[in-house]
Amino acid sequence: MPQTKTAVKYGHYIILLILTGSIACKKSFQNNSSSDSRGINFNLLIRTVDKYSNGQSITDYTYDNYKQLITESSIRNFNDGLQWKATNNFYRNSQGRFDSVTSEYSYGTDPTGLQKVYYHYDVAGKLSYNILFRNINDPTSSVDSCVYAYSAGRVINRMDYTSARSTILNHTLTHEIFYKYDNSNNITGITFVNYDFSGGAPAHKDTVTLSYAYDDKENPYQHDAFYAYFVDFSLDSYVSKNNITQIFYNGASTSNDKDEFTFQYNVANKPERVLVRSFGKGTTQAETWTTDYYYD
Repeated sequence: MPQTKTAVKYGHYIILLILTGSIACKKSFQNNSSSDSRGINFNLLIRTVDKYSNGQSITDYTYDNYKQLITESSIRNFNDGLQWKATNNFYRNSQGRFDSVTSEYSYGTDPTGLQKVYYHYDVAGKLSYNILFRNINDPTSSVDSCVYAYSAGRVINRMDYTSARSTILNHTLTHEIFYKYDNSNNITGITFVNYDFSGGAPAHKDTVTLSYAYDDKENPYQHDAFYAYFVDFSLDSYVSKNNITQIFYNGASTSNDKDEFTFQYNVANKPERVLVRSFGKGTTQAETWTTDYYYD
């Protein structure tokens, strides 16, 4: 599915292949579509359209009779003619919790990949760990797992372990993630620790911190792309209550990187459009993209 600027920025940190759509758009520029064409009930998000300098992507969302997300399908067309396609299917158990997620993806003429995630819960119903098969179609791909620690009912720590054939990684801790929250249960801070074994053991440790700011409007997503690399597919579909307005990054390779989100809201007080401005390390010129939101 489409990759955001955030995805490009952190691709070298992340072992997990995340297949999520991106968000985008702005509050102060003109909207060419009327609110009437964006929905009637404005209860469920059914489509987003992302426009980048190098192409466009469309993501469609489908739901079950309980208004729970069951499918997320994306097609991104690049200006050079290449195409990225991805479909995420969400499966739930009898309690309504995620049982598994399958993600099928393709890029250009590359072979189709198939990723599967299985979720496991403790007796209290809290997510205990999940197992990720990174590409079922590739016998050399790794099998990863994520283990969670809680405090006051919220996840405060996630530990990622990787097993990859023909490497030194065998149930090896490769990432740690620490979370902080506000009173609305929005994540306000993430500390991401990457243990890099590319130079052999012992691992080189690289730490990135992310700080989040929010608006006071309802977040329409049930599966939020801007947490994908650090939260999603891990906290049982964690989604912030409100919309992210800024992400600030600080780390050895990402010092002072910043993403800014400026929203335009519809009559239901949900996002209609957002402009994303992404600043790289040492630059004042932002890369921008936009997203339009469509509802039922």
